[in-house]
Amino acid sequence: MAKKTRGYTTTRDVYKAVKKYDHRDFDKFCTRIYTNGYKDGQMAPKAEPEASADVETVMKAIKDVKGVGPALAEKIKKAIMGTLEEGGEKKDV
Repeated sequence: MAKKTRGYTTTRDVYKAVKKYDHRDFDKFCTRIYTNGYKDGQMAPKAEPEASADVETVMKAIKDVKGVGPALAEKIKKAIMGTLEEGGEKKDV
């Protein structure tokens, strides 16, 4: 009995048919498999975006790290803000 797996499973009949394909037929076969997989991927539910945090939440976590004082925390904040503002607007981290 065949083991159930996710994805494409080749049957004996398909295997025998593919063995007889010439180059053009094999290209069509592979293209058909790829196209079906692509369509299945498009119809699959999209993954939820990861949670984001604002700059203040990130800075609070950074300040809690041992060895990070007010001066270093301010430099880190300026670097983060500079990076986020390059796009013209403030973004969540």
